[in-house]
Amino acid sequence: MEKVFLAVELRSVVGKKVKRLRQKGLMPATVYGKSFAPVTIQVNERNFNTIYRQVGRTSLVELDLPDKPVAFIQAVQRHPISRLIIHADFRVVDLKVAITTEVPIVLTGKSPLAERGIATLSHALTTVVVEALPAELPQHIEIDLSVLDSLEKSIHVRDLPKGAGYEILTAGDELVVWLAPVTVKVEAEAEVKTAEPEVVRKKREEETKDKEKE
Repeated sequence: MEKVFLAVELRSVVGKKVKRLRQKGLMPATVYGKSFAPVTIQVNERNFNTIYRQVGRTSLVELDLPDKPVAFIQAVQRHPISRLIIHADFRVVDLKVAITTEVPIVLTGKSPLAERGIATLSHALTTVVVEALPAELPQHIEIDLSVLDSLEKSIHVRDLPKGAGYEILTAGDELVVWLAPVTVKVEAEAEVKTAEPEVVRKKREEETKDKEKE
């Protein structure tokens, strides 16, 4: 896994005063980790957003600090209304020590049955727990939905592609994706449609009888 370089600066502004930083296009952040003394930093907001879209939380970022620590973007805090990222946490790691973290599952391809409207996709898991050296951690794990060509088929964790440099710790029998038939819904709608004319017809017959009595 290639490291991405991110220019940062040590930050002295804390608390409510960080609003001044954001007005200058800077975002506050914190760096911490095992055997690493926590430090507060500031980073160009635009640069951070560009890199975050590129690496997410599962790729390494080299920070422009003394000793050039390597870290993951551990968490981000968003504004409750604008949803813009207003703070980030970086977790420094030792490249020689394995870590355990969640890795996102990415769906690729299309199920033939879902494309034909015969079934709908049901997605149970969006991440799996993976153990690996930081440099061997996959950014995501892909699964191909084209194998779901029958209602009897489903994809479990044990079916996910294996990598030489990482181990998936999530239980293999955990269900990831499966197909749900839509025929029951169609039949129910058909019953409603066939019932409506019958109700209207009975109502008309009753109205006709009432007029004949008059």
